[in-house]
Parts: sequence; C-alpha cells; structure tokens
Amino acid sequence: MDTVQIKEVAVATAIAYLHGRLDVAVSGEVEEHLLKSIEAKSIKHLVLNMADVEYMSSSGFRVMIALLRKLKDLKGSLKICCVRPPVKRIFDVIELTTLFDMFETEEEALAAKT
Repeated sequence: MDTVQIKEVAVATAIAYLHGRLDVAVSGEVEEHLLKSIEAKSIKHLVLNMADVEYMSSSGFRVMIALLRKLKDLKGSLKICCVRPPVKRIFDVIELTTLFDMFETEEEALAAKT
C-alpha cells in the first residue's frame, strides 16, 4: 500500500508513515492495513508520522480514533508526530488535539512513554 509504510523500531513498537491525502477514498484501506498490522506484529505502541500527509478529512479522523481505541484496548498508546500546519489546523478546529498525544518530532513521540 502506497499510503502507509510501517517500520518496527522496538518490541511491540512501530512507526507508521502516512502519505498523501487521508480522505474517504483511502481511509478504509489505511485503517484496515494498520489494524491488521497491529494484530499481526503484536504492536502496542504506534507512532503515526504525518509529515507527508497533505490533507485529512473526517474519515481520516475516524481512522485515528479507531486506532486509538484499539491500542488502548491493548493497554498500548498512539502518538502522532510531524503534523503539517494545515492538517494541525483541522485537528484544532474540530477540537481533537486534546484527544491525541501530538509531538513535533518522531524522536519526541518515541521518547514519550504512554
């Protein structure tokens, strides 16, 4: 899948690199891919690197919430990093910044414990 690449960085910890537009056309596929990867690779802690995401619709936010729920059920965590200003504005407008742990850099996200 071109929209997502997953890199395992430690036991039960991975970084997912998202690319392009996270909208209704791809979000279902992205969600399915990430949820299957979490199960198949026993991932409990996931960092979403959004440096290459240029747009995110409400269906993209639905993916984020589904991932957050899944990882919380596993007693894990979801961190989001490298969000571009236009996408960050959308998080702010719909008041979801408090729901997610957001970080400027991948290193900060990986260093933050649950």
